[in-house]
Amino acid sequence: MFEKNPEGKPSANERKRSDDLRLIARYWPFVRPDKLWLLLGALAMPLMSLGGLAQPWLVKEAIDGPITAALSGKPDATQWRVPEVAAAFLVAVLVEYGSRGVHLFALQRAGFTSLARLRRAIFGHVLGQGARFFDSRATGTLLSRTTNDVDALGEVLTFGIVGVVGDLVDIVAILVAMLALDLQLTGWSLLVAPAIVLIVNVFRRQLRKYSTDIRRTMAEASGTFQEALAGAKIVQLHGRQAKTVAEYKQANYKYLQAYHWSNVYDAALYAVMDGVSSLCIALLIWFGGGRALQGAVSVGLLVAFIQYIQRVFVPIRELSGKVASIERALAALERIMGLLDIDERLPAGTYAPAVVRGEISFDHVDFSYDGTTPVLRQVTLAVPPGHALALVGPTGSGKTTVSKLLTRLYAAPAASVKLDGVPVEQWEIGALRRAVGVVQQDVVLFSGTLGQNVDLGRGLADEVIEQALRDACLGEVVERLGGIHQEVGEGGSGLSSGERQLLSIARILAANPAVVVLDEATASIDTMTEQKVQAAIERVLAGRTALVVAHRLSTIRNANQIAVLRQGEIVELGDHDQLMVHAGLYAELVAAAERQGVMA
Repeated sequence: MFEKNPEGKPSANERKRSDDLRLIARYWPFVRPDKLWLLLGALAMPLMSLGGLAQPWLVKEAIDGPITAALSGKPDATQWRVPEVAAAFLVAVLVEYGSRGVHLFALQRAGFTSLARLRRAIFGHVLGQGARFFDSRATGTLLSRTTNDVDALGEVLTFGIVGVVGDLVDIVAILVAMLALDLQLTGWSLLVAPAIVLIVNVFRRQLRKYSTDIRRTMAEASGTFQEALAGAKIVQLHGRQAKTVAEYKQANYKYLQAYHWSNVYDAALYAVMDGVSSLCIALLIWFGGGRALQGAVSVGLLVAFIQYIQRVFVPIRELSGKVASIERALAALERIMGLLDIDERLPAGTYAPAVVRGEISFDHVDFSYDGTTPVLRQVTLAVPPGHALALVGPTGSGKTTVSKLLTRLYAAPAASVKLDGVPVEQWEIGALRRAVGVVQQDVVLFSGTLGQNVDLGRGLADEVIEQALRDACLGEVVERLGGIHQEVGEGGSGLSSGERQLLSIARILAANPAVVVLDEATASIDTMTEQKVQAAIERVLAGRTALVVAHRLSTIRNANQIAVLRQGEIVELGDHDQLMVHAGLYAELVAAAERQGVMA
């Protein structure tokens, strides 16, 4: 619908009004559950207008009726009395502001709950994307969509779009009342209407441009900030604080400049509208005052018209002010919908067996991340149930890619990767991920308790979690922390790197998958901790099919088969003894490992 770049950012081309209406229509499903609140807010608008319209008319009646009669000494028993007019005026005020309160509450209720639905939709949409989606997008930019961009919608949803309708209702109602009271005075009052239309249109275009810039530069600044926080230790260790601060300053300055000019036009629009309002009142006093002196209009009518002019410019001024927030919101909504339009999820099937045997096969698999540079070339492997296949080779040879294709983080050519004889693309994603557990080198822990980091929302019993931690050689850690219900700190700050690695193994033991992928599971830990990891790995491998990716060859000696990869191709295949006799690349890697003392 809109021209977008891969990140869902708005096009440089200006949106059309029809596109804006489509954007608003696309947001309607998030608001629909609260349509009764919207209806309540809409029903309150006529009462607001009637209460507001009645007040200047009652002032006119008071001045032209009992007040003028009292001043002339000719009271009229048929006219309103001052207490009656005052009471009616009070009722009009209560009606106006009471209905306004209902109106605002209903809109806020509908607006904020719809925003919560939108945030959940964005979050779920992003989490459901394939690995390629995250490879090409900064975390900070994605975070900006669910925070800054959604927040920009808040003001419009609570006071904006429906508020614009209310403002238009007020404007039309006031103009109808003015026309009913005096046609000529209304005509003089409308002399400035063309200027108002021109001013609002010119300012609207500028506000649209800078609103888009605000959303874009805010995402860039948020991304820079998030990356700096995530890599704070690296920044400090390499003395890069000043450079990082300078980069953030530059990104923040672009955002500041965009917001500066948006505020300039926003404030100028308010100021100009106030000036036009004063000019309109001056014209009314000049023309209406002359007619009042001639006796053509009453003083009460002139006062009522001045009040109506003041009142009509309130919604006009609010309407022009809402232009700024609506433009910002539409720019944000376009970016959000652009993100929701991106669908890089991998198609999934429906196969979800009750029992998984764990048979793995790769049949002449070719794969490239970017579509041009091959990472795997004609890889053919077969792993029977309960057997372990080790993948070794130089860095960049494609070892980890094999495991990513099995877990379907990336899509392999159709029917080339199978689990239990069924192509992985035919598996239901949840069933596939339950069948294949992964122990990674870089362990991600979440804020929460030790038990929660093992359970990961699966609803496992405490006994299962505790047993998994003991089997993963973490019994001492459980005792040190005081049980599985103790916090581990953000990112597992209370645990060592080896303990975090063992915790990732505990996750697999607790989940009990049929297939295990060990991805460099002992690459960054000391020898003593490695002994514990090796003991835990033995428990993980027992009775399970395994893919073992490792630089430390001590973790793969006992594999049933070892596949040696170089530049994406399998150059050797066999067990440890066979490959040592072959005296090829594997023997060279073993010799190098022995020289480095990592073969124990």
